[in-house]
Amino acid sequence: MPLPALLLPSNLLVAAAVASALAWPCLSVSGHGPELTVAEDTEMVVEDYLLAASRPGQDAAAAEIGARLLEDHAEDALVLDSLAWGILTDETVLVPDLPLALEAARRAQALTGDTDAEVLETLARALVMTGSRDEGLAVHRRAIAACVDDPSTRLTLEEILAEYLEPPPVPGLTDQQQIQRLEAEMRRLVAAGEAVAVTDLLDRTGVIPCRVTGVAPAERSLTSEELFEKVRSSVVVMASLEPVAEEGHHDVTLASGFVIDSAGIVVTNFHVVDAPDSPILAAMTATGEVVPVTEILAVSPLADIAVCRIGIQGLPALACVADAKPGQRLHALSHPDAAFYTLTDGILSRYFVHRTAGQAKRMFTTTVDFAVGSSGGPLVDDRGNVVGMVSSTLAIYAEDELPADAAPEAVPAADFQMGLNMCVPAADILRLVGPKQRTD
Repeated sequence: MPLPALLLPSNLLVAAAVASALAWPCLSVSGHGPELTVAEDTEMVVEDYLLAASRPGQDAAAAEIGARLLEDHAEDALVLDSLAWGILTDETVLVPDLPLALEAARRAQALTGDTDAEVLETLARALVMTGSRDEGLAVHRRAIAACVDDPSTRLTLEEILAEYLEPPPVPGLTDQQQIQRLEAEMRRLVAAGEAVAVTDLLDRTGVIPCRVTGVAPAERSLTSEELFEKVRSSVVVMASLEPVAEEGHHDVTLASGFVIDSAGIVVTNFHVVDAPDSPILAAMTATGEVVPVTEILAVSPLADIAVCRIGIQGLPALACVADAKPGQRLHALSHPDAAFYTLTDGILSRYFVHRTAGQAKRMFTTTVDFAVGSSGGPLVDDRGNVVGMVSSTLAIYAEDELPADAAPEAVPAADFQMGLNMCVPAADILRLVGPKQRTD
């Protein structure tokens, strides 16, 4: 029998010695986690600093930890270099302390001389980023010279040097930078009193269907490129701030949603909006505008649907149709693991009846890929009409056969066999919104 299990913020699906596990595809982003290829003990020493530096309002605490690292590890080049490298490259650091990074890098280089290319490269980067470009280029060339028996690192450093000498165009924001921008704007809305606490949104909503002005279904099949552009402008990032153990701090939880009425009406999952401890529920558009959810118009906890009003109008709406059939080609546009606006495709596998809280609901499965962060994303047909919405995943595991009297500790870890991607049919969405179709 399926065993319901939440998807943890670490994206680890807990499923030991079970046949299957059900998970909601929401993504919790803690906003920290150094990408340091160093010994575990060293990483743990530096992680405290990076964690503080990734938290709003923790500048003083980060500075104190950084000063203590310089003092306590004055003779440890690995810790000093890891600290500098983390400050210079970790995207979760809100305001990089460049003077601290430069000091740590200089001390690491003084301990290692010109023998360690990675330490030299860290110092070169710190110098360039603090404005000492010529000195930084000279140190970077010394780093290249230190790669006597390491052609791979040498070639990488040569390419970096070429970009220092002739900087390429800025490619845009990374996904992590977009998350940071989204979080900062959500906090600004809360501080400015422009956000509605989620508990208030939930207190004011109900299960009675609302009325929206939908659009007529599209008739023309689209190319993949056309489909992406059409659906992208109607898909939003849904986000909330979930409290963590440390008082006063929150993690950003990300999901998906789509516009069903250009008057600012968005559909997503009920489990996405079911965040009563968050001070805000927000939506980020494809152009990067962040607006609060001002009202939850209607919900269906059993069907996992929520209809929300967001603080912007004029976004193009997608039509909902309830005629999708097994074998039909489908596409999803969502934000799996914060990979914003990812297009995947597959087919509708089957319709089935699912029981939740003792009630029977019709759902469908699909071979279209989605994951944490995809919750509330639309499943569309080749014309860009919504035929369903991402809801959950069901992971199926198999266990090796063991004697009936085998001790529990002898049971091996279950082997993953396949995943079932479960979706809310558009028919359930239409029942909750009862749309009046616009004919223009």
